[in-house]
Amino acid sequence: MSPPSTAPPPPSAPAATKPRPRHPLGLDSLASTSRPLFAAARRSPVATLACAIALLALIMYGEDARTIAELSIDDYLYPDADIYNVSGLPPIELPPPTCDLAHGRWVFDNESLPLYREKECNFLTKQLTCLANGRNDDLWQYWQWQPNNCSLPTFDARRFMERMRGKRLMFVGDSLNRNQFYSLVCMVQSILSKGRKKVVKRGSNTIFHAKEYRATLEFYWAPFLVESNSDDPNIHSIEHRIIRPERIEGHAQYWRGVDYLIFDTYIWWMNTADIKVRRPDSRSWSEHDEVPRIEAYGRVLKTWSDWLNENVDPARTSVFFMTISPIHIRRRYSWM
Repeated sequence: MSPPSTAPPPPSAPAATKPRPRHPLGLDSLASTSRPLFAAARRSPVATLACAIALLALIMYGEDARTIAELSIDDYLYPDADIYNVSGLPPIELPPPTCDLAHGRWVFDNESLPLYREKECNFLTKQLTCLANGRNDDLWQYWQWQPNNCSLPTFDARRFMERMRGKRLMFVGDSLNRNQFYSLVCMVQSILSKGRKKVVKRGSNTIFHAKEYRATLEFYWAPFLVESNSDDPNIHSIEHRIIRPERIEGHAQYWRGVDYLIFDTYIWWMNTADIKVRRPDSRSWSEHDEVPRIEAYGRVLKTWSDWLNENVDPARTSVFFMTISPIHIRRRYSWM
């Protein structure tokens, strides 16, 4: 007798599987796209080179890619953006154009000040934390400027960020403007949601992203505005500063498209009566001449103003220039 036939059992229905959650930044599609690249890389040297270049770009510009991706999903995370709108509030009363803001006095105000507490702002760098560095009083935070014939409105972070929605504000200059940048960041960061604000440092540029408002507050290190041997924000010459008065594009290329530009250059000019100026056709910083400081300063301001006239649309961009400012160092005077 032939053995009974054993027909194979009918295939069972595949078990339902829970779909794998997709990464909010689209990294799933990046992974699925990269797999065939790696497979091709094993077969072709050209593909291997292309794959290596793609990986290098991902490493170098990963922060940019993440920032763009995060900004692109803000409309989904915050669809009711009107909750941040303060247009229904009464307008702020600004001082009249005739008011002389430069003449007044400092007044003590412990009701509306301080605008932020040092320990509540995680974006401050170590060198900017006065109390953490040993200062034993905090009374300087309670003084505000009071013009003689008018009043300045109290800073309102939410109103300010509404005006900044979708815009860029950039401080350009030396450490005095850097201090202004960090102070402004600390004044607004408390109204932003946790995880939707961050500082990104990229070369000479430090950028604070206020993602709910699609706005950035930025600082660009350029102590002389023009190109110099002190353009590295971390390592720069103190005693042997050399400038190129007619060269600005290396910095200025990063200033285009900014809505509010705030410049300063002053303190770095005050170390010597003359300043070293690199010769126009020189090949190194060692080839330079010494020029009276005031002459070099005038040449720099002309280069800067010419660039503004040629590249900035006043209908879109507001430009401010800070002149003489206090220095960092606290000096003690003896009265005899």
